[in-house]
Amino acid sequence: MRVKVTLAYDGSDFDGWQKQHHGRTIQGELEKILKKIHKHDVKVVGSGRTDAGVHALGQVFHFDTDLMIPNDKWPLAINALCPDDLRIIKVQSVDETFHARYSAVQKTYQYQVNVGAYNLFQRKMVYQLNASVDLDLIQEAASLLIGTHDFTSFNATSHEEIEDQVRTIHAIDINQEGDIITFTLKGSGFLRYMVRMIVASLLEVGRHRLPINALSYALKHPDKRALNSNVPACGLTLISVHYELL
Repeated sequence: MRVKVTLAYDGSDFDGWQKQHHGRTIQGELEKILKKIHKHDVKVVGSGRTDAGVHALGQVFHFDTDLMIPNDKWPLAINALCPDDLRIIKVQSVDETFHARYSAVQKTYQYQVNVGAYNLFQRKMVYQLNASVDLDLIQEAASLLIGTHDFTSFNATSHEEIEDQVRTIHAIDINQEGDIITFTLKGSGFLRYMVRMIVASLLEVGRHRLPINALSYALKHPDKRALNSNVPACGLTLISVHYELL
């Protein structure tokens, strides 16, 4: 039986999603927990890898099991063994054709920035930019990125790893409440550092450090060397993963 799991985590003290020989990872923690429950190794397949320091409210993974545990009991069983910075939200039985990564049709990410005074208590969840920006200019620049484009200039994934770097961004919503600016990006999928590099470029435009037409040029002339800006992982959260048939 295949099980789809939605989980949340504070990524501050994790070395990312993917299991490593050294370092604490989300996949590693989950597989240790499931091994305790099953008494044998269980492979966990995530919707995608989040980097060290990145958080999630709605990450998704699947695993196969021969245990007849009801869906509403799985969260209790797993959470009883989870560390404080990792929690199972929902468990759902799915068809064996379901794949947490390849069945996904849309992901939503959120990035938060503090443009006011440094806030000690936000530092693990909100990027402390502590500088004013032109929000109208950022909105204008963001509109250029909507649609299907080659995002080679906006990510750190090599072409040897993923040759096709065309992706579709469905929406970029930018809202400010007090000193906190929230960027919400919805798209078909995102490459490594893609959300963070997009946000970094938009902030550079908003601070008048990068001309707005530089973004258009980077889309039309894909080049890994075009844009080198990035923002810290701490402000990034995977909000949700959408599956068409679920």
